[in-house]
Amino acid sequence: MDAPMTRPGLGRERARTLARTMERDIGLGHLAPGEWLKQVDLEARYGATRMEVRQALDRLVEKGLVKHLARRGYRVEDFDPERQAQIMEVRAILEAAAADQVIGLLDEATLAAMEVQAERFRANVLDGTVEEQEEANLEFHRLMLAPCPNRELVALLFDLRGRVPVAVTRRRNTVGLLQRAAEHHFEIIRLVRARDATGLARLMRVHNLTPKAPDVG
Repeated sequence: MDAPMTRPGLGRERARTLARTMERDIGLGHLAPGEWLKQVDLEARYGATRMEVRQALDRLVEKGLVKHLARRGYRVEDFDPERQAQIMEVRAILEAAAADQVIGLLDEATLAAMEVQAERFRANVLDGTVEEQEEANLEFHRLMLAPCPNRELVALLFDLRGRVPVAVTRRRNTVGLLQRAAEHHFEIIRLVRARDATGLARLMRVHNLTPKAPDVG
């Protein structure tokens, strides 16, 4: 019996899936900032081929999450504070713009679902893992941005979230700052219900910037 033929593009799809998995592991700190990534170790860790690992690493280099050093290999990018601040400034500007588009589109059912995730995030700040905190936080923002008519804006926002790993932001985010972010979630819901577009835009800027980060005005 003839061997089954490999579907064209299957290897590239596996590489894309592997890149997403590695991106998540970088984000959560399972692959730590500054860590050298040996391809043979990644093959064993993820059950992938050498080609899939190489293609996935190249995708992560393009996204700025991994750095390739000639004749030395690949290393998880270690973000400098200035670059992190600049990315967060961009996020602050774009989230304020997205909030303006969704404020009149979020219905009560969605706001109630956002409240559930806000409560979940607040509880996980004290008692949950980083993974649980991040899952609740992302779901809150997914719900909020779901009705945004500009899908390119939404895609860009979530891409920017991935550019600064959670492991990096957690260096600056004390429990106090995480609790501040948790309370912002409830204030966001209140401002949406009040249809206070000006207040919501202002809060979305503050929500994305730590007190030490530069304000975007």
